[in-house]
Amino acid sequence: MQNTINGVINVALYIRVSTDRQAKEGDSLEAQEEALRKYSKEHGYVIYDTYIDGGESGQKFNRTNFQRMLNDVRNKKINMVLMTKLDRWFRNPADFYKTAEILKKYKVNWKTIWEEYDTTTASGEFWLNMSLSMARMEAKRTGERIDAIFDHKYKVQKTVCTGNVVYGYKISKDKKIEIDSKKAENIQKLYRHYINSNNLSETVRWFQTNCEKKSYSSIKIYLKNSTYIGKFIRKRTGEVLDDYYPRIIDDKTFYNVQNLLKKNIKRKTGKGNKKAYIFSGLLKCKECGFNLAGRNTHNNHYYVCKRAVEGITCNNKLTISELYLEKYLVDNIYELLSNKIIKIKKINENVKTEKKDNVSSIKKKLKKLTDLYINEMIDIDIYKEQYKKLNDDLTNELNKKTPTKRINVKEIEKMLDKNILKNYKLLENEEKRKIWLSIIDTIIISNKKDIQINLIDFY
Repeated sequence: MQNTINGVINVALYIRVSTDRQAKEGDSLEAQEEALRKYSKEHGYVIYDTYIDGGESGQKFNRTNFQRMLNDVRNKKINMVLMTKLDRWFRNPADFYKTAEILKKYKVNWKTIWEEYDTTTASGEFWLNMSLSMARMEAKRTGERIDAIFDHKYKVQKTVCTGNVVYGYKISKDKKIEIDSKKAENIQKLYRHYINSNNLSETVRWFQTNCEKKSYSSIKIYLKNSTYIGKFIRKRTGEVLDDYYPRIIDDKTFYNVQNLLKKNIKRKTGKGNKKAYIFSGLLKCKECGFNLAGRNTHNNHYYVCKRAVEGITCNNKLTISELYLEKYLVDNIYELLSNKIIKIKKINENVKTEKKDNVSSIKKKLKKLTDLYINEMIDIDIYKEQYKKLNDDLTNELNKKTPTKRINVKEIEKMLDKNILKNYKLLENEEKRKIWLSIIDTIIISNKKDIQINLIDFY
């Protein structure tokens, strides 16, 4: 007996088209919708919603509107899924059976109106598997043809295959990558500044102030990106293509920066020290902005501004002991963390509200775009271009999390509950260092022994 909701059979119309060829061969979005609506009317079904994935491959399980349909299945809003043909749904047997299990769990039937499948018999199940396997083979053949085209574009024509471009470059009218002179100059300055300062955090702040407002992680990636010496890594194959991009940085400068980054990582972890400096890399001079250097006197650690000691453009001649800093932090860190939690929760709440509004706005735009296409007010090329952009925006928004860096609010709260400094005095210097690195970004020391603690950017 057909499963119903209040005596009504609510159906979901699932529609997909991935290429212009399918549209031309009668599988266009509007042709599928017209056929499905007509079938529903003839059988007395009530259409709950229409789920359209335009320009998306049947080999992808995480299609936006397909997943939206599955959510409605889980929420028991529909009891039958209609599609024109099986390959509109899937080209992968494993994904088909995964979805079939979900439908079975919620007692939702499925049906193709242009094909007949009877899975109650062995021969019917055999033909179902054959159809899915043939569809998958055709999709793979298409993928191989596309790969061959991309190989030619990448290796022979050296033209771009996507609209994405690395900072410092732009795409010419003939689809070639060329240098964006202004941004390329910023990259060259960035590399020179890091070599001169040997300080990543200070270099990031300099770039944000003097070049462009980019995130810390983005600027760090610029310093590691081999694109600037012409290399291109194909994500799909992992193949490295030399001289694909025009060079912005020479090899000597690029590898000099890579070596400095590696050395700074080793230095920050305290490797090679018999007795690690607990606050190495965390302390900065307020007067000149450079890191304080560690000094060892009678097995006691102290920190000084090296530039001041050497008489180089800094007057901060303060010497501060490690023991003094430890006591100061132990006495004050819990209050600082508690205040940070309050701030993070407020920010997270604002982000959550903003995310909800953004998702709602993008979904409205997708629906409006689909209506325009179905009513033949825009052609498929414009539809696919705009759909991809909006779909990418929606995916990014749905995947966006409350901003986090290393640990989240709950972990900070656990940190406070467990009283992480309870056995602090019994720890080795390296263990103490790990605790402070997980909490603190920088400690700024002034000539007057003022201490400013900047916690890591938890959110």
